[in-house]
Amino acid sequence: MEKRKQTTTWIIFFVVLVMALLFVMPFFLVILNSFKESTAFVANPFSLDTFGKVANYVTAFDTMNFLNAFKNSIIIVVIATAISSILSAMNAYVITRYRWKINKVVYMLLIAAMVIPYQVIMIPQVRLYGMYLGLTNNIWLVTFLHIGLNIPFPTFLYSGFVSGIPAELDEAALIDGASSERTFFTIILPLLKPITITCVIFTALSIWNDYILASTFLSLKEVKTLPLMTYAFLGNHSADYAPMMAGLVLTMLPVLILYLAGQKYVIEGIVAGSVKG
Repeated sequence: MEKRKQTTTWIIFFVVLVMALLFVMPFFLVILNSFKESTAFVANPFSLDTFGKVANYVTAFDTMNFLNAFKNSIIIVVIATAISSILSAMNAYVITRYRWKINKVVYMLLIAAMVIPYQVIMIPQVRLYGMYLGLTNNIWLVTFLHIGLNIPFPTFLYSGFVSGIPAELDEAALIDGASSERTFFTIILPLLKPITITCVIFTALSIWNDYILASTFLSLKEVKTLPLMTYAFLGNHSADYAPMMAGLVLTMLPVLILYLAGQKYVIEGIVAGSVKG
């Protein structure tokens, strides 16, 4: 019996190891080929021929207009993440603490919105904001849309977490004369730090890596984000793959650093937000 358990454990370990390698391999290939010539990449992505071409990063930096694209991405990510996170926390607090019948309807609508693909609403958005309102090539419009699209999932996580906070804290604050707004911002919100960091990381990753929404409304080089500018290496009949790989690395670095800095809160926040409710 013990031998069978050990065999099962080793099989599971091997399967998980293979899956991990499959997930890590594309990331490894991007880094490897960012230091090679494009011809060597096309010939054999796994080879080490011409390895060490740091100039690819200089080319990528210039071709992508990196600083401007980085500024556009940061503006959209920071503003949309901050506003959507605080609105989600407030939504969760009202839905959880106030037993209004409409709250159940709102909560179910938010849950339903989590499973609706963006492609379903893309064309109506283009017609409304692009054709009728003429708001294309406007990063503030993209920021506004990201705020709305990134409220349902954080609200779901916040709701489970707020449910685990004793309602007696609210009652004690009410007795002391605190309003609902003051109770939320001075008592409840500080207790939401783990789930807030989790929501911030997931939301920031989602917005930073977005391509479909940004490409729908942003076509001018001056307002494009980093994911859009990685396509600057693609021509009509050719592609400069090695600098493109370097551009992808430069695009991934900020969110990779953000994730590594807050990774200890991610699992804790997901588990707490999903189970406590």
